[in-house]
Amino acid sequence: MAPAAMLRASWADTYARRAWGLTAVADAPASTLTTTLSNGTARAWPEVRVTLPLPPGWTATPTGPTAAASLAPGRALTTTWRVSAPTTAPALLTPQASTSSPFRFTAPTRFTPLPAPPTKDSHLSDLPWVPATNGWGPVEIDRSNGKQGAGDGTPIAFGGVTCPKGLGVHAPSEIVCHLGGRASRFTALVGIDDFSTHQSPAGATRAVVRADGRTLLTTATLTGAGGPTAIDLDVSGVRLLHVLVEDANARSSFDHTSWARPYVTLT
Repeated sequence: MAPAAMLRASWADTYARRAWGLTAVADAPASTLTTTLSNGTARAWPEVRVTLPLPPGWTATPTGPTAAASLAPGRALTTTWRVSAPTTAPALLTPQASTSSPFRFTAPTRFTPLPAPPTKDSHLSDLPWVPATNGWGPVEIDRSNGKQGAGDGTPIAFGGVTCPKGLGVHAPSEIVCHLGGRASRFTALVGIDDFSTHQSPAGATRAVVRADGRTLLTTATLTGAGGPTAIDLDVSGVRLLHVLVEDANARSSFDHTSWARPYVTLT
């Protein structure tokens, strides 16, 4: 085989390197931080240990082992820490890993605690969100989704009837609220709002409500002509409420959708 042909035959588009050192992944909705110490060398690491120093008032409880007598080549020690904080202000956490060999590692990771759950019956537009993603511009508070900037949407309306409270989004969209198991019911009116319907009848979406990863409801296809759908769900014991809007016709245009009067009633 010619040298050029041999090179082509041995070419690899990707090269998977053996994991090495300490990594950390924060999951704010789950209130966890997961550390992974990986031995990418050819020799075992004796007496490995991972620790998680914390700011004053914070606590972290490991759900698995944080130390091992030996970590073999190619193996990893993974630990998930349940993190609690006295504030919602983000902090830079710096997990540390040590061995009785010369290796020492740190993995600085930004961690944003969950906001406090509601203390009274509330509209979702009045609560802090855990994360919020939106297909076009920011999620609008008490307005339909606008063109690009925050606050540029029109009042939420269906068939000319205005709703003073709600959330304006554009598919694909997901908003997560921390209920902390305190709510009993979630009610809302969701649909393609007048802002989008007056531009074009082409918009088509579906609304989805999930609770702690479990799907509670998926609506039929929402269109401007079909009007909004009323939602009334039992959310007893739910920690994290997810409200999503998905595209329903493989087109991303005119999918402005509003959650009108999205309301949680406490237990």
